[in-house]
Amino acid sequence: MSTLHQNTETTDASGASGAHPGSQRLRGPYWAAARMHRSTLQGAAGLLVLAVLLLIAIHLWGGGLAGGYWTDTRVVENASSVIALLPYLIAAFVAGPVVARELESGSHQLLWTQSVSPVRWFAAKLAVPTALALVGSVVLDCLYRWVWSTSRHENPALNWYSDSVYQAIGPIGIATALLVVPLGALTGLLVRRTVPAIVTSLIATAVVSDVVGAVRGHLWPVVTVRTSLATGYPAMNGMVTSEGAVTTSGAHVADPICVDDKQCQAAHHLAGYFRSSHPVSHFWPLQLVETGLLLALTAVLTLVVFRIVKRMAV
Repeated sequence: MSTLHQNTETTDASGASGAHPGSQRLRGPYWAAARMHRSTLQGAAGLLVLAVLLLIAIHLWGGGLAGGYWTDTRVVENASSVIALLPYLIAAFVAGPVVARELESGSHQLLWTQSVSPVRWFAAKLAVPTALALVGSVVLDCLYRWVWSTSRHENPALNWYSDSVYQAIGPIGIATALLVVPLGALTGLLVRRTVPAIVTSLIATAVVSDVVGAVRGHLWPVVTVRTSLATGYPAMNGMVTSEGAVTTSGAHVADPICVDDKQCQAAHHLAGYFRSSHPVSHFWPLQLVETGLLLALTAVLTLVVFRIVKRMAV
């Protein structure tokens, strides 16, 4: 009789005699996968509770820090930076302990001879970090948005378009946490060694984050404001995507930094300045478009991962 089926039957029997309710809800490979990583899950739950308590403390006792480095603004800003580390932790966990370690030790060959198919077993293993990513990101993002919108900070750097804040107050934080699950799994399958897989997954997550951040401003039409040379640059209005000088032909060019030098302005045929940006009304369109792209990429990577597993099992 297979190990996984033994686990299932043990769970059923103990459940009938009053075992822990959680073991009655998880069956077969899902129960085995959760039990295999129970120490990590317990640690993650502890960190999540700690993060929740810290965010609540920031909300309750914020407003009294005005001097030195740890001002209210700095605390709220650093809290968003800590939340931004969540995708990296998930990717490293999936790539190393969940996938690569099993392949490196060769234990997958034994597990894949059980009555549960390799694809189903792999799906059960990924279900654990997926649930962790979903619950953790939803709780932290919702709680941070509440803290950010109600705390008594006044620093413009903490506006919605600040990189770390932007990812912590919208659904893209949740979508990113889900994306790194198949990304980490793919890394683990390709590298097949625990430590190199963890390092590679961290690099891959950073690359994806940088690429998404670079195209973010182009996911929705921008608002462009032009002004004369006498007026100077238009006022800042949200997420700035580009700015510079306008020539007499209407072309947008890099600012030659003439300032008030009339000869320089004439030599470069300058007629004014421009600034393109996303106002606050673009927040949800930008968030929803980016979330859709991240979820689509998640689906593609998931498909690739399971095709690889299916080929490995043949």
